[in-house]
Amino acid sequence: MSASQQQQITLAVVSDIICPWCYIGYKELTNAIDKFMKINPAAKVDVEYRPFLLDPKLNCKEPVEKTVYFLKKFGEQRAKMIMPVMNQRGAELGIKFRWGGIIRQTTSAHRLLMFAYQKEPKLQLALLEKIFEAYFEQEKDIGSHEMLAGLAEDAGVASKDEALEFLASDKLYPEVQAQIMEAQGKGITGVPCTVINQKYAISGGQKSDVYIDIFEKLATREIPVS
Repeated sequence: MSASQQQQITLAVVSDIICPWCYIGYKELTNAIDKFMKINPAAKVDVEYRPFLLDPKLNCKEPVEKTVYFLKKFGEQRAKMIMPVMNQRGAELGIKFRWGGIIRQTTSAHRLLMFAYQKEPKLQLALLEKIFEAYFEQEKDIGSHEMLAGLAEDAGVASKDEALEFLASDKLYPEVQAQIMEAQGKGITGVPCTVINQKYAISGGQKSDVYIDIFEKLATREIPVS
């Protein structure tokens, strides 16, 4: 198939950084894209991560211990069942989940991710991986502007000072809220939810083969896109 015949693939991923399935989904999706591009080098794949708040009641300024939060949300028995499942699935993808640290609302992180995307979509993915790693593997406080600004600098998004200035403002707050409301209006209640070419939705932390199957069908136009 010539380059002109290759199907452009666009992915909009609705996600919240505090969701372990979203981290798993991110790893599976990026693995799928890497594998697909190796056999379809002329294909074009665009990815945008969009915001979602799994728990809008979480406070931005008053963090809660994760262990306390999980026990309150899931109960002791269910929490004990969920974590080993996450640990095993994560290990398959090179994720070393740690469940200590604190949790709070993720609006600031979502604003920074949108800021990164507007600069360059690849920068958003680089920052997202840094945030996921910091939260799930290093037990860092990703509600802290200081922490987020450092991650933005590490990902090449902005200098720490520029990121801190952005986070101290209300820039992109309305846009983040609008995308959250849009997702809710479409009936999305759980994440991750990946919409491919504005037509096909994949929910949850699916295996990379699920994505690759759709990518290949789109690339060969086996799935109509109009």
